[in-house]
Amino acid sequence: MHSAPIFSLIKIARAGSIVENLMSSFQGKAIGSIGAIVGVASVLSNFAMAQSQTPPIADNDSIYIDGKTFVVTPGRAKGDVSAQIRALGARELGSGAIIFRSGEKLYIVATSVLTPEIGQPNRVRIDYVVPKNPDFQELYGRIREYRALEEMQRILSPFRLPEELTIRTAECGVMNAWYSREESKPTVTMCYELLQHISQTLPNKTTPEGFTAKDAAVGQFFWLITHEVGHAMFDFFNVPLFGREEDAADNFAAYIMLQFGKEQARRLVAGGAWAWREYIADYRTNPVIQEQLAGFASNHGQPQERFYNLMCMAFGADPVTFANLTQDGYLPPNRSPTCKHEFYTLSYAFHHEISPHIDQQMARQVLNTNWFANFVPMKSTPPRPR
Repeated sequence: MHSAPIFSLIKIARAGSIVENLMSSFQGKAIGSIGAIVGVASVLSNFAMAQSQTPPIADNDSIYIDGKTFVVTPGRAKGDVSAQIRALGARELGSGAIIFRSGEKLYIVATSVLTPEIGQPNRVRIDYVVPKNPDFQELYGRIREYRALEEMQRILSPFRLPEELTIRTAECGVMNAWYSREESKPTVTMCYELLQHISQTLPNKTTPEGFTAKDAAVGQFFWLITHEVGHAMFDFFNVPLFGREEDAADNFAAYIMLQFGKEQARRLVAGGAWAWREYIADYRTNPVIQEQLAGFASNHGQPQERFYNLMCMAFGADPVTFANLTQDGYLPPNRSPTCKHEFYTLSYAFHHEISPHIDQQMARQVLNTNWFANFVPMKSTPPRPR
């Protein structure tokens, strides 16, 4: 995971040893009036002046501030600083921090709460890696022709990233997609093997619900990329997670899909869910599903779970646009009543952890993107026998 710069942390110590549970997070909650904002501006000005006169805290150094006397005692962390940061639950404070005294209590606020977060938009790089296997040449040519990665690059351009993110298509030897740091560079990899599987399993005709092969192709591609980008965002911004990261990445992808216009969101969600059609196609006639016990040990949810989670998020976000999910029985009555709360919880988390890193003006422009214009789904021929 992306490690926080040591210099941007205030490490608390008394006589050289770390003191736990000293400071409560201010988090900007006390800044609720114009007068307080003016006061903060004054503090920032004075802080900058004092900083120019005072030597900076050296790497591994720390300070302890007495809440009663306000005496500052310098110290130095012993041992592995990164281990102490983890043990104490210390959090990154961005480009700096301000400490307030009120009575006999101290409050700390990251300056990133008051000023724009460090990061820049338009930091997504794309790469179509040329496949060696001739079976993928047609696929490679088609996704380049339709500028699939360029579209994702534009969709993700509003994110203010602290470093460049690469999204690439590549021959992997496995049918998969993932996020990792390749030689320390954040990279999302989408395998040609997986893209070919998608292209060979698209619907041959429009479904009774009105969804096409184009919907299935675009929806799955969008879902898979944004799922892996979710992992990248958790890494970039040190997002705290309770539960499995794979579930959180699914929810990240669902939330992004649901931000588009009603019709586009409906088609993206339906297309993304197409990957799980085989698992739920006969749910009415065969409701009992046999599964190997080891299948439940995966860090990914079962396909049926992921399907219902996506349906629930969609219904919770817009029960009118997605009314057919309950009317047609795709969302069981024992789940649908909780979906509004589930989406609200997701929305709160996204706005708290991710939205501060988004250029909102750029995002409004991106959300007008028509993903379904001028796109012809790929129907690749099956691989040649070897």
